[in-house]
Amino acid sequence: MQTQDVIRAAIAEFGPSLAVLTSFQREGIVITDMVMQTDASIPILTIDTGRLPTATHRMIHAVEERYGITVERIQPDEAEVSSMVSSHGRNLFYDSVAQRMLCCNVRKVRPLARRMAGVGAYFVGLRREQGGERAGIEEFDRSGPQVKVSPLAGWTAADVERYTRDRDLPVHELYAEGYTSIGCDPCTRAVALGESERAGRWWWEDEANKECGLHFTADGRAERTVDVLLRDVLTRSVAA
Repeated sequence: MQTQDVIRAAIAEFGPSLAVLTSFQREGIVITDMVMQTDASIPILTIDTGRLPTATHRMIHAVEERYGITVERIQPDEAEVSSMVSSHGRNLFYDSVAQRMLCCNVRKVRPLARRMAGVGAYFVGLRREQGGERAGIEEFDRSGPQVKVSPLAGWTAADVERYTRDRDLPVHELYAEGYTSIGCDPCTRAVALGESERAGRWWWEDEANKECGLHFTADGRAERTVDVLLRDVLTRSVAA
């Protein structure tokens, strides 16, 4: 199925219960551009974790100005973040994979789950070429509570760059500094020559799955530990 066919099929199936979820990397901007050309009423969402680089906030404003829209910023629960930080510290993600996943869960996964209640499907910028768990993605992933639509599943990095150039789309300024994947600060960095696209994610981890839990799970042992840590954080946040 061609990219625009995927977008049109999703719009036809899900209509007003459809959204775009983006962190304003190149793929997300390409999808935003394509969707805006097809149906400008579809909301553009992003997760403002509280740890985004300043450059990402500038990118959000650039997109809002180009398309004349207001990007909806999904934010974590303040009490949950406070509980997590008081228990484990602001930079807990350096201490273990489980604590890194806890931070992602509190700042990204849980806020998104709350926002997506009632949403039927959302567009994401996943590509098979990104490797790892992403190598087998389908255009329509119906395995979760919402259908995850990946119009660029079969695209290469060169395809994304070509479309970006041809449409003169805004580009996140951190790409010029050597980033190939952009998330929270300091949890992403620029990559060295020969490293994979996602090597800059959680760069201090040697053997971990480079996913936050938003799209794919990590190993079972880490997830079980996260469950215990999360229960403690939520209990403390309610008590506070």
